[in-house]
Amino acid sequence: MIKKIFKIKPYKKGLQPLIFKNVKFNTNENPYHPDIKIIKNIIKEIKFLGNNLKFYPEDSSKLIRYQVSRYYNVKKNKIFIGNGSDDILANIFLTFFKSKKKLYLIDITYSFYESFIKLYKINYKIIKLNKNFSINLKYIKNNKNNIIINNPNAPTGKLIKYLKLKIIAKKNKSLIVIDETYIDFNNLSFIKYFKKIKNIIINQTFSKSRSLAGIRVGFAICGFYKLAKKMNISKNCLNSYPVNILSQISLKNIFINNTYFKKIKKKIIKNKNYLIKELKKKNFFIINSYTNFIFTTNKKININKLIKFLNNKNIFIRKFEIPKIENYLRLTIGKMKDSILMIKLINKFIIKKL
Repeated sequence: MIKKIFKIKPYKKGLQPLIFKNVKFNTNENPYHPDIKIIKNIIKEIKFLGNNLKFYPEDSSKLIRYQVSRYYNVKKNKIFIGNGSDDILANIFLTFFKSKKKLYLIDITYSFYESFIKLYKINYKIIKLNKNFSINLKYIKNNKNNIIINNPNAPTGKLIKYLKLKIIAKKNKSLIVIDETYIDFNNLSFIKYFKKIKNIIINQTFSKSRSLAGIRVGFAICGFYKLAKKMNISKNCLNSYPVNILSQISLKNIFINNTYFKKIKKKIIKNKNYLIKELKKKNFFIINSYTNFIFTTNKKININKLIKFLNNKNIFIRKFEIPKIENYLRLTIGKMKDSILMIKLINKFIIKKL
């Protein structure tokens, strides 16, 4: 058994270079810090509650569930909190997908899913995408199997809009998991529409849009409270206290100032539009993105050489060694000054190769 685990290919993270001068366009982190007012509130509360660090944290993350419940107008017993959205996904795969039913997995999606599948020995089927990377609904209509959909999808940035998701949800009698890691960058969350659908779990994170990847907190909203109850049973068999006290205090404060949150999202979208415009001038083909990254390729450029060139200039971007997308790049949207620098270097690379 141990030998088989060692043969599983783990999820491959983007490079995490530690040198301060590096510019990271490779891990979809938010380039902007959280609101300073919120950080000050967090520090004050940690000082006040610092004595509590000797105790175990509250095991169901009541502080966070309360805030999520108020913000999304969902009952607290339908909310599950985890140590980042990946922790929640691991719980979902173990709790619901390790069954006699097949799991339908969209081709070219978040590669961590496949690591969970191999680790838990889940029976699954790949659903092929159309040539433009969109999902073909005919493969999953009237489906009796479980399905997970990354929406918007990573790494392509494609989005399945509400009406198509509604068709999938109504036709599918098994569990549907919608992984909305990047949904805040388009305001098209299915949470607004799913209240009458019981067989659904929506997974989100505070890592991307909320600039809190470092505190490792994610949440799931379930269509039926018993789904959250089952996830809590699995959680307590693995780790009773997945979310630490400091993270819970931090998240308690994060919904206080949504004005700053909206301001940062607008900045990222503005920077994304700049990057798209400039890359198109250089003959890059770009898939329409609903996220804080873009998925792009250029047939006239050797992508591997471009990556090496940028790495040598301390700029890091992401490429996936996966058939059909091995010549595509995924570029996280950074600050404007970093985007301008990257465009200048790409232009320099192109001129050098001419």
